Amino acid sequence: MSTGGWGNLVPLPRTLSKAPMTHPAPDGSVAAAHKLLIVDDEPKIGRMLSDYFLLHGHEVRVVASGEEALALADVYQPDVVLLDILMPGLDGIATLKHIKHTWPPVRVIIMSAVDHEEVIKGALRLGADFYVTKPVRLEELERYVNGYAPSRRPPEL
Repeated sequence: MSTGGWGNLVPLPRTLSKAPMTHPAPDGSVAAAHKLLIVDDEPKIGRMLSDYFLLHGHEVRVVASGEEALALADVYQPDVVLLDILMPGLDGIATLKHIKHTWPPVRVIIMSAVDHEEVIKGALRLGADFYVTKPVRLEELERYVNGYAPSRRPPEL
């Protein structure tokens, strides 16, 4: 099965365990699984990301809006939020502001098709830890989730 991009994945069985596991990091050490909250209004993307991260030992919850993300985050207490920007209702930027104000330690990774320098800089200034543009390689996204990839913070920040 190829995991190189968005369009070439085969759906995985939904019976995968959600129990936390450990998995090897790029440097060979063992990293603990994370609790992920995936926020994307495109169900196909949410399912694909959920399947991938469940397979790699992470605990995952998926919601389709900023409002749902904020309601669930209070109860679920994720380690990492994978957040789309363009969503109906409460968009990703407003959701990011609220998450960083309410739960500052939560790592937020923006995943968006928006590739404008000002939007990227703005999201990073508001507290996003990483900003990746769609389509993204799943292996690369997992490195960001695990904290092994460098931030895309502009030098002037």
